[in-house]
Amino acid sequence: MPLLSAAIFLSATIPLMPPAPIGDEYPLFKQTTTAIITEATDYGGTKSTMKAKVTPESAKSWCGNWYPGKKNCVSDALESSADHVYEATANCETGDLWTDGKHYLFDGPETKNQNFQGYVGVKDAATGKRLGMSDADRGREFGGLWLTLCPMGWPYKTVPVDQTFKLGPNDEKYGEHIGHNKSVMFNHQRQHIIVYAEPKQSLAGTVTEDTVLVRGWEVPNEWFSGIAYTYKKGCAPAPYLVSGHYQGGNLTLLGRAPVREGCNVIGYSDKGPNARLVFDLSE
Repeated sequence: MPLLSAAIFLSATIPLMPPAPIGDEYPLFKQTTTAIITEATDYGGTKSTMKAKVTPESAKSWCGNWYPGKKNCVSDALESSADHVYEATANCETGDLWTDGKHYLFDGPETKNQNFQGYVGVKDAATGKRLGMSDADRGREFGGLWLTLCPMGWPYKTVPVDQTFKLGPNDEKYGEHIGHNKSVMFNHQRQHIIVYAEPKQSLAGTVTEDTVLVRGWEVPNEWFSGIAYTYKKGCAPAPYLVSGHYQGGNLTLLGRAPVREGCNVIGYSDKGPNARLVFDLSE
């Protein structure tokens, strides 16, 4: 991967974010026809807002997945969702989420429902009641919506955003050491941050042991999604969205990585070493 510069620090409270996921699916429980994100403003900020609509393509895909062979499924789905716009807004700094005319609050990881332990939980701001994780209760859906609007995971007031993350004396019990491209990393499974613990020799003088490579949200031994960074000496960080699953204890994250000309990001590509980040317990 490109050389990482420990001398570059994020100057803003809200960090540089990758392009919003226009064209991606908007998180909805499975009984609702798939909607596609069409607009986004202040992505990852204090008023991160997204809008989505059902399209002919998304209706066709949804019908094929849930009602294969059902006559008139696509036309019925489009008719029932005609002119409906799904919209949600989040304050990624404070943990507030607004959607469907209601106000919710980020409420940390799910701990009670064994099938969804570790997923993002939310609670009703008016009642203080935590939403269940079923399709009917919509807790899992709104947790996914939070991560779509705020892929950094924890609200910034809880886990401040910096380029470096220094491990405390008790942090070792909240994660594990993993390997990445011959460097030793620490995967902090409570803060959902992957940092350099022992950079490989070829990065000496460029990467410190506290440099953040990835941050977002993780369900240990299941999946991780969030933002990874590429860095280049003298240039601003170049963030991009990544996601992936664990297999055999190892984690692989995939994403369309930044392509640079000098310091400028001129596009994104699923080719090259930064588009595939492999973390291996055996290293």
